[in-house]
Amino acid sequence: MKKEYVTFRIYAALFLTVFLVTVIQNVRAKDLQNNDIFAELKNLDREAFRESVVRLQDSLSRLSDVNNRRYYLNQLFDITAQKDEIAHIRLLVWKATASDSAYASFFNEAYRLAEKYNRIDDMCLVEYTRGRFYIARKQYDIAMMHILQYRDLTPESDKGEGYRNIINMLGDIYYYAGLNKKAQEIYEGLYQMYIEEDTWDFYRPYVMMNNLGQIALRTGNPDAALNWFKKSLATAEAHLHTSYRNNTMAYTKIKMAETLLKTNNRGNAEKLLEEVAASPQETIQEDVRQEYLYVKAQLVLMQQKFDEAQKLAELLTPGDTLRFASYRFIPEVYKLQAEINYQKGNYQKALEYTELYNEISDSTKDQENGARSMIILADKNHEKTRLELQKTRHRMFNLLLGGLFLCIVFLVILFYNRKLYRSKLELMKNSIKKASEVESSKKMALYNCKDSKHQENFIREKQLIKDLKELMDKEKLFLDPKINIQQLAEKLSSNRTYLSQAINNQLNSNFPHFINEYRIIEAIKLITSGYTANHTQDALAKQSGFANRTVFISAFKKYTGVLPSFFIANYKKENAKNMTLGKSEVE
Repeated sequence: MKKEYVTFRIYAALFLTVFLVTVIQNVRAKDLQNNDIFAELKNLDREAFRESVVRLQDSLSRLSDVNNRRYYLNQLFDITAQKDEIAHIRLLVWKATASDSAYASFFNEAYRLAEKYNRIDDMCLVEYTRGRFYIARKQYDIAMMHILQYRDLTPESDKGEGYRNIINMLGDIYYYAGLNKKAQEIYEGLYQMYIEEDTWDFYRPYVMMNNLGQIALRTGNPDAALNWFKKSLATAEAHLHTSYRNNTMAYTKIKMAETLLKTNNRGNAEKLLEEVAASPQETIQEDVRQEYLYVKAQLVLMQQKFDEAQKLAELLTPGDTLRFASYRFIPEVYKLQAEINYQKGNYQKALEYTELYNEISDSTKDQENGARSMIILADKNHEKTRLELQKTRHRMFNLLLGGLFLCIVFLVILFYNRKLYRSKLELMKNSIKKASEVESSKKMALYNCKDSKHQENFIREKQLIKDLKELMDKEKLFLDPKINIQQLAEKLSSNRTYLSQAINNQLNSNFPHFINEYRIIEAIKLITSGYTANHTQDALAKQSGFANRTVFISAFKKYTGVLPSFFIANYKKENAKNMTLGKSEVE
């Protein structure tokens, strides 16, 4: 009981600290707004202006409130766009990383400006950030091309951190693509450089040790992983004295705790996590806080503290309020949510999270497999380039061949993706047309029976179907998720068997398909009337009569051939395009 009380106090202190830091930073943000934080830029020019922009951007990037951060950085983006193209380069790079769709154009514009003014450092910044950006999105083949471009921009004489940064990023590509042996060779080589130089007051050697620990953990060797993490922690404790000391040590302790959980050593894992919770939270970065929450959730789940695990998992799950700039445990947190709900006995909820996890992870695996194949194929051409940068000219031919091949593969993939996209658009248009035809043909006769032997039965069935459709159109019973064939039969003064037979004979269908067709047509009407502009897919599903979003998605895909998300997004585009064309014709 005492231990649980101490744990509770540590948790309370942790969340209170995070809350206070957030409040203080938001108050500072409001103070900055009141004092016009951009006033000092108005009277500055050239280098003074650029230096001030760098300092201001760095300061604004530390705001914990994501909305405030984006608001001010967007203002700074507009100011630099109007006043100084060189200062604007850094803001374009930020805009690219913060954009959901137009990131490529922002990166390209930033590189164009850096090239225009022959700013080699800024060109390196663009390619470095681009490489990290595509690695985070598991597009390793594209990331490799930008890292190699970054390598080409690095002077041959530079064998310092610029060179090591390139090698480090190549190792990251191999690691994230699952090529563990290649990644391990690179990390061990870099780590050996720091041993030879006896340089430990810098972040990279600890990154290398922790990366080697993660490879050991990934490949099923928890003892080796634990040794690497212990070595990293002990070395940092003795030699690391920079501003990121606490963050580095906190991350290492979290990875040690994760490793201990793999061997069921919960007691020591809990102690390490308590130490992390007791660290000054203003020194802990966002990604490390997410690591802490994820491992802590695993621990309390193993301790069967289901409600606490649920709360921690919810913090890692995207919601209405932005807690983090990006969520690094998607889709893994859905798998965790499924396990928590399963152990709590919420089997339906567990199934929903499992389906969500599988949907995202299957898509990610396909993307990773394609990228991994390209990396393996390009590896032979790039291996010597990675090891002997001083022979760049000699290896450029091989590099160009590899790049050309990747471009061809990319264009082929793009072609087939475009073809698939067009076929889906056609399905979407056909679905709208089909829904419209069903609406307009509700009063038309269905069949002309020529078999006199069954004429009387046919007429009764036809009348019953007519009454059924009138009932559905008038009372919209399909909007009730619990409606069943027995209830409909009673309303029509018939019986379940006869109504089912009539649906089969007259409509060549069955009851679930019949009722879902009405619901899907209702959903399409809602979409085309603009309902989804202000409502979620969950709301659309319920408004159309479906019990839940999962059943809705399955039925919609079966009826239309495309997912609701694709239909909604592309109907907006097609509708906007048609409106634009209509205006042009009028003009």
